[in-house]
Amino acid sequence: MRVVNPKDYYHPQDRKALRELQQIPGFSAVLKAFMKAFSENMIQGMNMSNKVRITDRQLPELYRLLPPLCETLGIAEPEFYLELNPVANAYTMGDSIISITVTSGLIELMDEKQLTAVIAHECGHIACRHVLYHTMADVVLGAGSAVLGGNLLTAGLQLAFFHWQRCSELSCDRAAAICMDGYETVAEVMALLASGSAELAKRIDMDLYMEQAEEYRDFMNDSGWNKMLQYYALMSQSHPFLSVRALEVREWCGSDLFKSIMDYKYERGSRLVTRKGLCPGCGRETMEEWEFCRYCGHRLRGKEQS
Repeated sequence: MRVVNPKDYYHPQDRKALRELQQIPGFSAVLKAFMKAFSENMIQGMNMSNKVRITDRQLPELYRLLPPLCETLGIAEPEFYLELNPVANAYTMGDSIISITVTSGLIELMDEKQLTAVIAHECGHIACRHVLYHTMADVVLGAGSAVLGGNLLTAGLQLAFFHWQRCSELSCDRAAAICMDGYETVAEVMALLASGSAELAKRIDMDLYMEQAEEYRDFMNDSGWNKMLQYYALMSQSHPFLSVRALEVREWCGSDLFKSIMDYKYERGSRLVTRKGLCPGCGRETMEEWEFCRYCGHRLRGKEQS
């Protein structure tokens, strides 16, 4: 089985939001202030002192989920921890010493397959090199000027950080879908997090849940007013809405790009067809060999010279 390159599943909104964040006046000053104050030793000390490290000898039934995901995504194994917290959550922090933490609430809520998808999502953050900026966002947005020692964190920077965090989650949902060979388990995780009950989640009709997600998209596109209201509801959140994520990853898994990644992963193809970019006509992802966009017909390459 081959390693999948993150460039082939990196969400275009993720890349765009990161560029916009880096270009906002004051970002470099915030980054410098954070790097001056940030200490990985503090995070590592908190991990070792207040959590349970998961290894091949400690909770091996959880540890064994991690190595195959790291192999698929081509990353070194991070440190892996269990945290006492009734809220179902997982997060990744660090820079040179990276750790994934899962909470007791997450373990109790999810079955093995669903938990694997969540860990794969966190591994996606490592593969996409999100972790330093995510750590920075978590620390800075949580403590603000107390960490930076001044008024460097403007409202615009705060919103840009949140926006990039939300967009980065879309890349990692794709990473999870690659590891799980499809969107189904990833979408189940979204429905499970929305319901908060493993017992109720077993009775959720996923087709109806996806219809609900489509209805929400139509609602958003119905008017500028609806779109603005939903933006206000979302702008200070670090994650996109759950049904939006489920629909997004389902649609991506129906693309030719996902199929080519799966063929490459299982060595059914000699090479992975990489993404050329976005179609100027419809904005959707295109592939390197396309002359015309297969969604809207827009010409992607000029005519061959005779």
